[in-house]
Amino acid sequence: MRLVLLPGLGVGPRLFDAQRILPVPFAVPDWVDPRPTDTLEAYADRMADRVGPCDALGGVSFGGMVAQAMAARLKPKIVIGIATARRGKDIPGALRWAESLVETIPIAGPGGALLAKFLGNLPRRFHTLVISMIQEARLDVVREGARMAVAWKGAEPVCPVRLIHGALDVVIRAPSVKPDKVVRGGGHLINVTHPKVVNDFIMESLQSVNPATRE
Repeated sequence: MRLVLLPGLGVGPRLFDAQRILPVPFAVPDWVDPRPTDTLEAYADRMADRVGPCDALGGVSFGGMVAQAMAARLKPKIVIGIATARRGKDIPGALRWAESLVETIPIAGPGGALLAKFLGNLPRRFHTLVISMIQEARLDVVREGARMAVAWKGAEPVCPVRLIHGALDVVIRAPSVKPDKVVRGGGHLINVTHPKVVNDFIMESLQSVNPATRE
């Protein structure tokens, strides 16, 4: 089974370090260059060209939205969303704030720490990792991705879409999304802070469409 996971807004594959123990290997593609005229659907279309055929798509936050939009092209058996939205209306202005922050505060400096704090409920042992990922983020993807995400009207599901969400997520709130599973005490980065719950959810989701998948 070929599994492809997309990280959050502008960040890279290190976001999925805690998922490397999964018995199913996965690919994390680089973000394609965004264009100022891109809709999320147009951007997802170019990402689909980069990814190619796959059995399962997943993603965190912005990556989960792109994965849902990519499904129309790639026709996976399942989409697994982690701390993501079903449409732009599910996002309470948080990504608009992130977009403006990129323009006003250097992410390589105090902006990175401020964004990490905004993610909420982040145990101290994860601060260094998260701040470094934010500081390494592609600012063009942050800027244009935030714009695309809040304008996204959602995607018509072409396969099962299973979502897991943190109960304390303030970036995208769980009640707006109506996820399949809510992680008690989890914030926005549940795949980092609550890896066992998220990894179990990923495996259960894969097994629901491919019983031959083994833990």
